[in-house]
Amino acid sequence: MVKHPVRYGGALFVLLLVLFQSCAPAQQNLGHELIERGEYARAVRPLKMAIAQDYTDVQSIRDMGIAMYHAGKLKLARGFLRLALSRAPKDMPTLYYLGMVYELEGQIDQALQHYSRYTQLNPARKMRQTVEGRMQVLVRQQMAAQIKALLEQEEALEASPAPENSIAVLYFTDLSGNPDFVPLRKGLAEMLITDLAQVKSLQVVERARMQMLLDEMGLGMTGLVKEETAPRMGRLLKAGRIVQGTFSGADAKMLKIDALLATVGVETPAAAEKISGSLEEFYQLQKDLVFNLIDVMGLRLSRGEREAIQRIPTKNLTAFMAWCRGLDEEDRGNWQGAQEQFRAAVSADPAFQSAIDAIGRSAAFASFSPRPETAPPSLLAEAGGRDDRRESTRLPSGGAAAVPSASAGDLITIDLLSRAAAQITPGFVPGVESRKPTTESSTIGIGTGIPLEVRIQLPVKP
Repeated sequence: MVKHPVRYGGALFVLLLVLFQSCAPAQQNLGHELIERGEYARAVRPLKMAIAQDYTDVQSIRDMGIAMYHAGKLKLARGFLRLALSRAPKDMPTLYYLGMVYELEGQIDQALQHYSRYTQLNPARKMRQTVEGRMQVLVRQQMAAQIKALLEQEEALEASPAPENSIAVLYFTDLSGNPDFVPLRKGLAEMLITDLAQVKSLQVVERARMQMLLDEMGLGMTGLVKEETAPRMGRLLKAGRIVQGTFSGADAKMLKIDALLATVGVETPAAAEKISGSLEEFYQLQKDLVFNLIDVMGLRLSRGEREAIQRIPTKNLTAFMAWCRGLDEEDRGNWQGAQEQFRAAVSADPAFQSAIDAIGRSAAFASFSPRPETAPPSLLAEAGGRDDRRESTRLPSGGAAAVPSASAGDLITIDLLSRAAAQITPGFVPGVESRKPTTESSTIGIGTGIPLEVRIQLPVKP
């Protein structure tokens, strides 16, 4: 009897297809294991085979993006990682590596967006704290670039008035002649900024942005005393109102604060506020000043806003003054000195949350590297006992819970990326990726603490 060649040819094809598909998990596992061990170049081949055998294999697509990142192929890495993220939006390793890609490409806004999503999914791990510290540095660097651009376009700003609800608090001038009072120049301004930022109807300029502008303009503390400085600062900071003032003390126990609230570009007399009392009542004096300023601006506070402003960071004056000195050291770029002062503040008051946060912030600046810290996917996926890797390891091929199948565009993208990745061999030596580091923004805030009775009652929103 003659055997039909077509029948046996079809059977052979089916057998080969089954064998081919059965290799997919093995290649996926091998590629992922190599990525976990940091053998990125060796992982390319099995990952390429895994993707070719199963284009819905999100883990392999993501791991290929990680391999491309470490090979210095940022464009390819971005393609693989974006494709993986579109299929598994909550995969933490993908978010983190995509953030790193965008950072090294200079797309800081995109980098911050992906880092932020990573920290939201990873609430209680060391990597989250590391990423948050890096984000602060990036925002600060981004802020510095914006300040330089503002100075270059200063003439154009004359015709664009700032919103009336925007406000900047300049450093206070020390007229006391007492060296013990010097740290209050920035500490008082920071406390006012923090409290005013609780008012939702106000746009408050961060202290870090103001300090960068002062540095870029080459103005020291004495430059703020000049009459023309405040209006110019207001225009550059896009602040409709400016708070500035002085403080003095007859001795180490008394304090007098004079503050002016001026509207930028308006030739009307500035509203003056005067507060005085003992140094021991400093926190009460500062709160009175804040509420006076709010009253002068005619703002109505909600109950929540008023309660937030009432809170003080610490009752310990020693801790507070050390924190003020730490701010000054930060502005000088002396991160080690800043950490020492912030630690002294925490030593004096272990509950001083603002000082605790400042230690982490200054440590992030001190240890900042132009290239982000890398980690294996398993470490990046840890999140308070929940393993998000289960969600993104492998897409189901069907069923009610299946993820939508890949589109034709996805298949074309995978094919193009895979062919490009094929050019990366184990002997490939990546080029050096370098670029100027970017900056972080410190969050406005000096923490919450003990509710303080307010002497000035303001109307509450109905």
